[in-house]
Amino acid sequence: MDNLITMNREQTITSLEVAEMVEKQHNELMKDIRRYCEQLSLGKIPQSDFFTENTYRTDRGKEYPCYNITKKGCEFIANKLTGQKGTEFTARYINRFHNMENYIQKESKGIAEQGIAIVKFIADDLRVSEASRLFMYENYCKDVGIPTGFLPKYEDNGSREQCSATVLLQRNRCSIKTAKFNQLLISAGYMEIKQRKSSKGGTKEYKSLTSKGLKYGVNLISNRNQKEVQPYYYADTFMELYKEVY
Repeated sequence: MDNLITMNREQTITSLEVAEMVEKQHNELMKDIRRYCEQLSLGKIPQSDFFTENTYRTDRGKEYPCYNITKKGCEFIANKLTGQKGTEFTARYINRFHNMENYIQKESKGIAEQGIAIVKFIADDLRVSEASRLFMYENYCKDVGIPTGFLPKYEDNGSREQCSATVLLQRNRCSIKTAKFNQLLISAGYMEIKQRKSSKGGTKEYKSLTSKGLKYGVNLISNRNQKEVQPYYYADTFMELYKEVY
């Protein structure tokens, strides 16, 4: 959309477009706005609620000053106009902002849907538990300003206790260490090593239960990094898994 600008979620149109709407030379409108800004400053009223300085370039590449004008700023200008011209400008800027709001709503909906699809893809790729999946959806919705009240409340543990391999190996007095147990799980196809990009440009490895391994546990989002998962096992079937691989 031509001359559509958003600044900190504030919708604005340029003084160039407003000048066209009110049928006034742009330099004359700029003089008016500068005078309004001086008056607002004297009254200690933030001019940014109405007008924000900016620049534009002509087709020949020359740069000139202009203003970004908010809906309040358009109302301010409309109040300075009288008769038919004021009525026409009021109708035009109301329609303009209404169209912008519809456009932004549609655009935001598309971006949100795309983001949710990406979260789903990542959750599927990591094979995370339902609780971790909901945790990822909830965080994404909060990041983009979508209410999360519609999301179900899911408790991962439910009636089945889940623990790390280290805890369950010790509890069941198993004779092998966690590292050896993980190697056996990988060899038997219950676990795999996955990689992610590190913040320093390299790669980090982490362990994840495969589809086969999810019979005996879940992949929870790691406490160390939300781009990783960590396997947790159902306590009631852990020894069944242990006997499968050892």
